[in-house]
Amino acid sequence: MYTFTRIILVGLLMSVRLSLLAMPVTAQSSVKPPTATTSASESARSLAPTLSLYPNPARGMVMVSITQKAGQEYKLRLSNILGREVRTVALQPAPGEVSMPVNLSDLPAGMYFYSLLMNEKVVSTKRLVLQN
Repeated sequence: MYTFTRIILVGLLMSVRLSLLAMPVTAQSSVKPPTATTSASESARSLAPTLSLYPNPARGMVMVSITQKAGQEYKLRLSNILGREVRTVALQPAPGEVSMPVNLSDLPAGMYFYSLLMNEKVVSTKRLVLQN
């Protein structure tokens, strides 16, 4: 009896999921024209520093590339999957694109998160797979 009830419940759950997936998506007719706040947020995004780390997945040495504004204090924080900080690297505040090598060969293989910190506040966080 218990197995039969489980089979029925799983069947009902699957049919509900399939019916939700099959529902038509309706387009919203109200399209907002671009406003000054939209363009301001887009320009703010273009001025925000960007960080990339390559190659990903990596083995040992990685290149850190950052587009930044002068006069700001930047740091790269590397954390393990548990959130423990394993490395912090100060990035030189020079205008334009800056690339610098970072040696991670002493860290064990696994998944890490790298964050760009600007004035001790996290700007962005991305994932890195290390295959040492």
